[in-house]
Amino acid sequence: ASAGIAVSQRKVRQISDPIQQILIQLHKIIYITQLPPALHHNLKRRVIERFKKSLFSQQSNPCNLKSEIKKLSQGSPEPIEPNFFTADYHLLHRPSGGNSLSPDDPTGLCSSSDLEEGITYEQMQTVIEEVLEESGYYNFTSNRYHSYPWGTKTHPTK
Repeated sequence: ASAGIAVSQRKVRQISDPIQQILIQLHKIIYITQLPPALHHNLKRRVIERFKKSLFSQQSNPCNLKSEIKKLSQGSPEPIEPNFFTADYHLLHRPSGGNSLSPDDPTGLCSSSDLEEGITYEQMQTVIEEVLEESGYYNFTSNRYHSYPWGTKTHPTK
C-alpha cells in the first residue's frame, strides 16, 4: 500500500506564475506582428514591430528580455530605450495623426517634452492593447480559450 498526502481544499489556492505573465505578453506582441498587413499604414503596429525587434536583437539576451517584458507587464512609467524608435514614434505623437500615446491627453496633442522623453512601457502596453482590441484578439481568444487565464484582458492602470 502506498502512503498518500491529504490536503484540505480550503488550503489549496492558485499561484501566480510570473513566467506565465511574461509568456502572455510575448504572445500578444508576436500575435500583433504576425497579423496580415493592414489596408492602411498602421503606425501603432510599426512601433510594436520595432519594439519586438529590439527585444530579440543581437544585443539582447534572455535576462534583458525578461526584464523588458516584466516592465511592460507592470506598466512601468520608465521610458523604453529609444534605440529602436525613429520617425514612426514621432508620427504617433503628431496632432494630425489623431493617435495619442498619452493617457492624460486624449486630444493627441503632446508636448515637446513627451517627444524628448520617449515612450514609456505603460504607453507601449496601451498601444498593444489598442491594437489587440482593433484586431479582434479578445473575441478570438475568449471563444477559443474561455477557460484559460490568457483569454482575459490585462490592462495596465490608466
